[in-house]
Amino acid sequence: MFKAAVIALLATSASAFVTKTGPVARAPVARTASKGEVSMFDPRGELGVLRPVGFFDPLGLSKGIDEEKFNRWRTVEIKHGRVCMMAFLGFIWQQGVGHFPGYISHSPDLKFSDIPDGVAAIGAVPGVGWAQILWFCGLLELGMFSVKTQRAPGAFNFYRPGGPELGGYPGVTDENRAQKLTIELQNGRLAMLAVIGILMGDVVTPDQAGIPFPLEDGIGLF
Repeated sequence: MFKAAVIALLATSASAFVTKTGPVARAPVARTASKGEVSMFDPRGELGVLRPVGFFDPLGLSKGIDEEKFNRWRTVEIKHGRVCMMAFLGFIWQQGVGHFPGYISHSPDLKFSDIPDGVAAIGAVPGVGWAQILWFCGLLELGMFSVKTQRAPGAFNFYRPGGPELGGYPGVTDENRAQKLTIELQNGRLAMLAVIGILMGDVVTPDQAGIPFPLEDGIGLF
C-alpha cells in the first residue's frame, strides 16, 4: 500500500511538470539588414518564448547576442534543467522509498541508509565518494555529453533512437518538434525552481526535509 502511494505521488509530480500549451510556433525573426551591414540574431524567435509573459529578459542580457553565444546559453539551460529534474525525483524517491541497499563505504562501515537526506548528505559522504562522483561527471562532460558532440543544444550524437532524421528524440516529428522541445524547456525551468526551493527549505527547516508536509510527528514528507 505504501509503495503504491509513492508511485501515485511520483506520477502526480511528473504530470505537474508537463505544460499544457498547444503547439508552439516560432515568431518571425527579423534578420534583414541594410546593405553593408551584418544581420543580427534575434533570440525572441527561439523556443521557450511563451504567452502571456513573452520574451523575458528584464536585465537585457541578450541584447546584441549572437547565435553562437545563445546556443551556448541554451545548452547550459537544458543541461541544468535535466539535472534538476533528476534531482527533484531523486529527493522524492529517497523520502518515500528509501536508499540503496548495501554499503557506500567499507572504511568505515557506512551504509547508504546511514547517509542523511538533503544538504546534510554533503558532509556525510566520504571524500573518496565525492571524488568518484566528480570523476564520473567529468567523463560525461568530456565524452558523450561534450558540447562538441551535439548537433543542436541538448541533442547529442551518441543518442539517436529515433534515427538521424528525427534528431534523436523518440516520438518527435516535424509537426510536434517545437511543442516537445518547449515542454522539455518548461519542465527543466520548473525543476530548477523546485530544487532551489527544496534546498532552501532543507537549510531553514532541516527537520521538514525541505518539504513542509507534516504528518502525526510533524516531520518529513511521508
